[in-house]
Amino acid sequence: MLNNNIFNVSNPKYILDALWNMIQPYSQNFSDVLIFLPSRRAVRGVERMIVDKIGHAVILPNLVPLGTGTENDEYEEFIPDTVSNQERVIILSKLLSADANIKNIATALPIAHDFIRMQDYLENEGINICDINWSDLIDGKYAEHFQNKARILDILKQLSNDKLTVSAKRNLDIRAWKNCLDKYKLVIVCGSTASVPATADLMMEIAKCNNGKIILSGRISGVYDDFLLDTNPYNAEYKFLQKLGLSIDDVQTIDVGDSSCMDVMNIAFGNSGKRIENKLDNCTLIECDCESEEARTVAYIAKCAVSENKSVLVITPDAAANQRIKSEMMKLNINVDFSSGVSGNMTNVGRAILNLFDFWIENNQSEYEKLYAESGYNIFDMLVNFVDNSDKSVFAPAFDIDKEEDIPIWMAIKNMSSVLCANNIVLNIHDARAFIADAIGSVSIRLKVPDDCHVCVLGTIESRMQSADVVVLTGLNDGMFPSVGYQNAWLPRIISDKIGLPSPNRKVSLMALDFMNLSCNDEVYWLRSKQSGGVLTTESRFLSRVGVTIGNINQGTDVLKSVRKNDDVELNLLDYSAPVPPIDKSDIYVTEIELLIHNPYAFYAKHILKLRPNDDYWVLPDARNFGNLVHETIEHAKTYDAEVLIREMDLRAKQILNDDSVLFYFWHKRFCEIAPFIERYLKSGGYKEIAGNVQIASRNVRARADMIYDDIVMDIKTGSAPTRQQLIDGTMPQLPLEGYILQSGGFPIKMKNVSITPILQFLQLKNGDLKLIEYSESVAQEMIDNTVQKVKELFGQYSGKTVAEYKYRESVGDKYHEWDDLARIHD
Repeated sequence: MLNNNIFNVSNPKYILDALWNMIQPYSQNFSDVLIFLPSRRAVRGVERMIVDKIGHAVILPNLVPLGTGTENDEYEEFIPDTVSNQERVIILSKLLSADANIKNIATALPIAHDFIRMQDYLENEGINICDINWSDLIDGKYAEHFQNKARILDILKQLSNDKLTVSAKRNLDIRAWKNCLDKYKLVIVCGSTASVPATADLMMEIAKCNNGKIILSGRISGVYDDFLLDTNPYNAEYKFLQKLGLSIDDVQTIDVGDSSCMDVMNIAFGNSGKRIENKLDNCTLIECDCESEEARTVAYIAKCAVSENKSVLVITPDAAANQRIKSEMMKLNINVDFSSGVSGNMTNVGRAILNLFDFWIENNQSEYEKLYAESGYNIFDMLVNFVDNSDKSVFAPAFDIDKEEDIPIWMAIKNMSSVLCANNIVLNIHDARAFIADAIGSVSIRLKVPDDCHVCVLGTIESRMQSADVVVLTGLNDGMFPSVGYQNAWLPRIISDKIGLPSPNRKVSLMALDFMNLSCNDEVYWLRSKQSGGVLTTESRFLSRVGVTIGNINQGTDVLKSVRKNDDVELNLLDYSAPVPPIDKSDIYVTEIELLIHNPYAFYAKHILKLRPNDDYWVLPDARNFGNLVHETIEHAKTYDAEVLIREMDLRAKQILNDDSVLFYFWHKRFCEIAPFIERYLKSGGYKEIAGNVQIASRNVRARADMIYDDIVMDIKTGSAPTRQQLIDGTMPQLPLEGYILQSGGFPIKMKNVSITPILQFLQLKNGDLKLIEYSESVAQEMIDNTVQKVKELFGQYSGKTVAEYKYRESVGDKYHEWDDLARIHD
């Protein structure tokens, strides 16, 4: 025995309580405690647990997700540079594309990914591909395709340089902690299975330390011969104990609650053939007809639990099932924390870029070649320039360049371009399209998690050390839960065994332990589909083992009946009638009149109810922020010199955007475009941002004009100006009404001739379409007269003796739709 410091828990649900019992004596000085955990999500769970236990703000222990490096500067000095996975893929794909059997990048990319995955897998197991002569190892007695792959391996290992792969760096980071353990009074590894060699090495070092403690996942128990089977849940933990010279009897159990469920699981996953009477009342099996019904059942269980203020943890090993569950949760308006994000290829900007390349390939490859050459053969610069200089209508679907969640996509393209340029790789359009699809697809867009979220959907690995009031395990069919681990297409199975790679069944072993631990929660649902893609499925071997051990598993037939009943819902019609509030004769701004014309309901929400949409903290500055910035710069400008304006707008932009924001690049290009135009058309002596008012039909109409020059009223637009017809029709009333206020003497300025028709000007600063638009004399007067008449008619409808309904009206333009959720237009 080492230091009596290897533990497990009586009930895995309460593993955090066991951890708390260990660290509580150090609560006055948590900075002396170092805790290694399986994942970042586990770190967040421990943080919440400690704060809940303490009851107030506290300095937390040092919580480290396994794989995170130390802060030891001496260690960092001796670590070579790291080569990104993206650079490895690009260089390897380019090399493989020269092979006569591969020929192009599109074919080479999946091969490159597969090779890099294999190399990382080997490195995780402590095997360096450069140390093996693959052609000698895989000789003539093996199939020809294996021999061909071996020759490629021998060629590819020559590409290795002094740089570390991301995987190798992570393993070094884990092992580097061994030199830091003596700095802490208590070091704990909690919830790790010791299945990865680097992690096992660190755990062995900690186990040898007087200040070290290990809390294993699960509660190892059973027959020794069973532990040697590669599918046994405790296979990795048993091997770890063997390396330490320990037996399972040396593992101390921390009593944190009822162990009866884990007792059943240990018997079920052993091979003793023992039967027991425990019916596992906490677990319910629901067998659905198909995968879509399984997803609806998950959502129904979650909705019922949330209505009772319970937390819900859903475990799904399948990305497709994750998307089905997401869809059903959205239908029931359930806020969910999904661990997986949306692939960059599924976003509007990702699809638009790929569609653009598809258009070029089919219709105009020469345009790509021209733009690519003009951008110095830099894909990122080419795309940015094209976005800046093109009408947005060329992109389908449309996208907002200012969206925060799209920034990682642009960064992936930029990093890809940097690698290509650094290696002097010039791409034809087909290869460029393949690389861009790969770069964009590597990005996962994570959306903001709502504050009132009680439901979490995770994969099996992320679920470790997680618990909830209700736990739902989905996809419990063989081949899915469990699924077989990494299948190495490059090596024969016998060679994999010879060089020391673990069996693919290791994943079955780890998923079995996850299944056992999660099934110990208070309320557990096991879900499976009887059919998948129209093909009959086989229930998970995990369910079979439990069923054989306890006889009959509780069946969730009532839940399934409720789900199926919900498919036939009686209509309960809502009152969708438009609001009719009392007569309103309050002051009204010209911009609100525009809202009244285009969407009366939006006017009702803003002007009558005084509702204002809150800015989303997580949303990146957008076109509205850009427009406000330009207006504020002009308002406070002492001179309209272009260079001065650019400097001022850059300064204001940096106060809004992060220093490394890609968005600043786009904004700065806009500043450089519009500043000379502003200098050309704005002159001193005008009145900026000046307020005025006028009476129309006994109601006070207010305005704040961007610029007035004696007989000129100017509206500055960073987007598109209204069309001539809209102004004549009176449907865009802002500038004509400002002209009417000026004509009526409603602005506090001196005019040479009040009664003359003012000149109406738009200074349009739209991206790629700068122009001064001017209307004067009879045209301007017609616009003013028609607009005033339309306003009188509106006031007659909404401010007269009878009030018209403030109906919702479909209109083009985001500003008319900010209250759509209140109007319930999608119900």
